[in-house]
This record gives sequence, structure tokens and C-alpha cells, in this order.
Amino acid sequence: MDAIEFMARFEEDGLRFFETLSAECTDAELKELFELLADNQKRHLGSLEKLKVNLRGIETDTTLVDRAGQVVNGFRRTLCNCDLPKEFKQDADAFDHIVKAEEEVIDLLDGMAKAEPEENTRELLVLLAEEEKLHLSRMENIYEFVEAPRSYLEWGEFSNLHPL
Repeated sequence: MDAIEFMARFEEDGLRFFETLSAECTDAELKELFELLADNQKRHLGSLEKLKVNLRGIETDTTLVDRAGQVVNGFRRTLCNCDLPKEFKQDADAFDHIVKAEEEVIDLLDGMAKAEPEENTRELLVLLAEEEKLHLSRMENIYEFVEAPRSYLEWGEFSNLHPL
């Protein structure tokens, strides 16, 4: 299987996950978060498509991806859950599940890169892992941006001796 196709499938699962949550969410802040994450996911899918076009003619198939394709990723596992919005509303660390799904794929790509015997494919897997790390960083930045209005620091030094 093609390594870029493997990543595109994972990213498409993430896109469906964010679009589903956005469509079913009634909280405006969460809806905005999931819409921004879905938009970021679409951009990431676009960058994978560009990479695929740029690497046309270079071998990107690997048997390790075939084996890894059998693993159910975190987004697909959560999508199969019957009541997504309810689960995520009740979970204070819902975004941590999203981060964990991304980290699982990064670890998987790193492991496949270490085990891959073909030089070009190994370099591609390392590149994909680096791209996923950047993508995760952008997702965390989006989350921090949406959460920023609710985050503040109280210092007694500045006469905030009582909660606001």
C-alpha cells in the first residue's frame, strides 16, 4: 500500500470526525473549535495531495503500511461510538483524545520508518511523521486560541484576592 494513501485515509477519518462533531454540537464554542479543526484537516489533506503529486514516479509502497492499515486509529474508534457529542461534552479532556490519536499515528510512522529497509520509503515515512508533528502543533494552537478567552491568571499581588 502507498504510504501517502495510508496517511490520507487517517486524515479523512479525522475530517469526518470533526465534521460530525461540528454538525451535532450545540455549544457555539465547541462548534467553532471543531469547524476550525476540520478546516485544518482539509488543509493537511491538501498538503498530502501535493506531496503525492510531487513524488509521482518514486516508489512509496511499503508492506509495513499494509500491516499498519489493519490497526484501527483513534478517530475511527471514536467515530464508531454511537453517541459522540454526549461523550465529548461529559469529558473534560476530550481534546486530549484527539491529541492521543495524532500521537499514535506519529509513533506508528516513526516505528515504520525505523523498520523500513527501503531508503526512499524510509525517508518518506520520516517526512510524514514530521508533517504529522507540525499538524498536531497547529491543532494544539487552534485549541489554545479557542480556549484563550476562558483562561486567565489571578495574582494576589495585583489585588485579585477574590475570584473574579
